[in-house]
Formats: sequence, structure tokens, C-alpha cells
Amino acid sequence: MEDLLKPDYGVLALTVCNFLLLVYLLKKFAWNRIIGALESREQQIAQDKLQAQQAREAAEKIKSELDEKLAQIADEAAKKMAEAVKMGETQKEQLLAAAKEQSERLAEQAKAQIEAEKNKALSDVRGEIARVSVLAASKVIEQQLNEDAAKAVVDRVLAEVKAK
Repeated sequence: MEDLLKPDYGVLALTVCNFLLLVYLLKKFAWNRIIGALESREQQIAQDKLQAQQAREAAEKIKSELDEKLAQIADEAAKKMAEAVKMGETQKEQLLAAAKEQSERLAEQAKAQIEAEKNKALSDVRGEIARVSVLAASKVIEQQLNEDAAKAVVDRVLAEVKAK
């Protein structure tokens, strides 16, 4: 067991030589490729980070443009709604004015028709009164009666007219 605790300088020298030979061979054949691959990977990662940053900035720019367009659309929609409400109010006023005008015209026509009917009725009544008066006068003349008898005849004729 004691031999295991003592160093063997020959093995140690061979191990150091093997290690140095391995380092030399790695440096000569593999080290540059490994470093190149790592540097290439580092550049690729940096480039990917840059592209990601640019994509994020572009997305933020597009988002802000879309927000502006959305605000413009909302403003335009509000303006169009206000215009539509205003136009509706205008049309409402026009319809109300037209309806009022038509109702006034119909009322005037009705008044004119009532006046014409009234005049016709008055004309008919006047004609009837004239006819009755002529009839009464003719009966009074026919009978050549006194005043009391004429009064009685007129009253009788008026009663007949009322009965009709």
C-alpha cells in the first residue's frame, strides 16, 4: 500500500508529455475550429438578438399605427353618427312641418266644406221660407180673411214646415 502513496516520476513525466502532446494536437487541428464554431455561434446569437429587437420595434411601431388608425376610425364613426342624428332631426322637422301643413290644409278644406254646406243649408232654408211665405201669402189672399185668420193660417203653414 505504501507504493501507491509514493509518486512514480516516470509515469508522471509520461502523463505530462501525453497532456502536452494532446494540447498541441488539439491546438493544431481542433482548437481553431472549436473557437471558430463558438465565435460563429456567438455572432449568430447576437444577430438573432438584433433581429428580435428589430422585430419587436417593428411590432411596436405597427401597434402604434394601428392604435392611431383605430382612434381615427372611432372619431370618424362618432362624426358620422352625429351627422346621422343631425340629418334624422332635420328630416323629423321636415316631416313634422309637412304633416302640420297638410293638417292645416285639411282643416281649411273642412272649414270651406262646412261653410259651403252651411251656405247651402241657409240657401235651402231661405228658399223654403220664401216658398212658405209665398204659399202663406197666397192662402191669405185666397181667403181674404181678417188679421186673426191670416195669423192662424201663417201659424198652420209654419207648423207644416216644421213637420217636414
